[in-house]
Amino acid sequence: MAETLRYPPNVLLGDYARAMAGLALTALPLALLQVTPWIAGPLALCALLFAVFALRTAQRQMTRVTMDEEALRAEGPLGATIRWDALSDLRLRYYATKRGRDDGWMQATLIGRGSTIRIDSNLDGFDAVIERAVTAVRTNGLRLSRVTIDNLLALGITPPEPLPEDTPS
Repeated sequence: MAETLRYPPNVLLGDYARAMAGLALTALPLALLQVTPWIAGPLALCALLFAVFALRTAQRQMTRVTMDEEALRAEGPLGATIRWDALSDLRLRYYATKRGRDDGWMQATLIGRGSTIRIDSNLDGFDAVIERAVTAVRTNGLRLSRVTIDNLLALGITPPEPLPEDTPS
């Protein structure tokens, strides 16, 4: 039976609010005021970054992630399917918003047969996806980076056999 996972609306609304605030602070001065080129350039670049963030948020809103015993599927814009028996890499990264790693999010990248799916820890059911991916890593005999292993431990998920210390992360 397939499990359907989505990003919670409150997370998406917060991201939309940040994107719109950023666009208001950067694009509105460009549209309403006459600014010098040395100010307009950085404002335009920041406006572009906020616009990309808004598009990425819309893409996350339209994406439905389904997981079953056979595969992980991201259905929507830039969708992909990765069969568990074809999983060839799992990367788990932590991004801190504060210096002491007190707050932040994780991003998982799953790769298999030319397809890539990226999900972040705001996805409802993120831990279940990672647990299933680790099962596939064990079954497929894959080796994980030290960073991924450390992040699995931080999630409370037992990783496959640890890597030797000389393996690059």
